[in-house]
Amino acid sequence: MTTGPSAGQSVNVRRVHERDDLAAAGAIVQQAYFALPDYPRDPYYDATLGDVAARAHEAVVVVAFIGNRLVGCLTYVPDHHNPHAEFDDAKAAGFRYFGVDPSVQGKGVGEAMVRWCIHEAKRTGHRRLRIHTLASMPAAQRLYERIGFERDPAHDEDWDGIAGLAFVLHL
Repeated sequence: MTTGPSAGQSVNVRRVHERDDLAAAGAIVQQAYFALPDYPRDPYYDATLGDVAARAHEAVVVVAFIGNRLVGCLTYVPDHHNPHAEFDDAKAAGFRYFGVDPSVQGKGVGEAMVRWCIHEAKRTGHRRLRIHTLASMPAAQRLYERIGFERDPAHDEDWDGIAGLAFVLHL
């Protein structure tokens, strides 16, 4: 799926290929999280953020490029049985481990990636797309709400004192 973030640029969003630099994709996710104010660093989770190669065997890893430059990565979770699912909803898909290169944040890369997830969820017959975010991710929350996601407090999570704010998009 290709879309234009701004004049003169286009974003290509697709499933990861074997030849893609998975370490660089993981580094983008880590950089995006580590740049958040009050991000609660945890060595295990921090390593998980960067381990795209492992996730690629369990879920659908999606990458974004501007030209030949890798600028974004997320993990699409196709159903609630997936080991990366943070939801228990048989009619939903989700995504997580979402990061955009800081140098292109705010230029449509994140939106293009979320729209890829929406398209894939619809294509595979899901009724909802579910996500969690942190309070320290207001830009992501604005993006989700602009696209049509709604806050879903009934599905908020508490991960050892870290609040996971739930959002849902009805497809």
